[in-house]
Amino acid sequence: MTRDRSRRAVPLTAILMMLVAAASGGAEAPPDDRESTTAPDTEIEALTLRLLGMEGKLKESAHARKSADQARMEAERRLAEGSQEIERLNGEVQRLKEALLDLERTLSERDGKISELDARRLSLTTAHEALERRFEALRARVPPQDGGTLDQEQARQAASDAYRELRKTLQDPDVKRDSIAGQAVNAAEKVLHQRQLALARVLDAQGAYRIRPNDSLALISSRCYGDSSQWRALFEANRHVLEDPDQLMPGVTLVVP
Repeated sequence: MTRDRSRRAVPLTAILMMLVAAASGGAEAPPDDRESTTAPDTEIEALTLRLLGMEGKLKESAHARKSADQARMEAERRLAEGSQEIERLNGEVQRLKEALLDLERTLSERDGKISELDARRLSLTTAHEALERRFEALRARVPPQDGGTLDQEQARQAASDAYRELRKTLQDPDVKRDSIAGQAVNAAEKVLHQRQLALARVLDAQGAYRIRPNDSLALISSRCYGDSSQWRALFEANRHVLEDPDQLMPGVTLVVP
């Protein structure tokens, strides 16, 4: 577009040169006709100035148009760059949205695993507490010499409870006729035997002796000590399972101090 305007300016210059050449190359005026030649020169000069002004304006217009074209091209370039940047930012936003969704899924899965671990931890804690209670209960039945916490009073009370349970079982009228009742008696005798052994361990006694039919304290003393006169020591050590020194119940275990 600028080149076209330059081409338009060239003919004006050519016209100007042609006019000047025509004025200077024409027939010379006679010496006495100077005033008539002055007017055309003035007109030519005015025309030349006018043409020069028009040429300057055309150049300024061409320059202005060139600047406008450059500004438009710069604006178009910036607009293209802005569009590319917007497209890039849109892609970045989409990528961030996808990353956010992935993160939310990851957090949801992690929360599920945490819930499972919490439930498992609670279950293990409950089981651990139950084992601790059971362990403490077992320690309470074991003498200190064996790593437990059983003392004399606890051991004697446990043996006394076992003895009462044995008497209660023996009072069942079907004990001699019912095999199941007989098994209950044997189980009760076994529990009492274990409790008396634990008491003997706590007391650091000599051992334990299970009463047989037709036994007496004197006979048991003779068997355990080689001296029947120690029967009173047997009785005193077993008052929690003996109500009368002359009435012994077969199957009852005595502590031998």
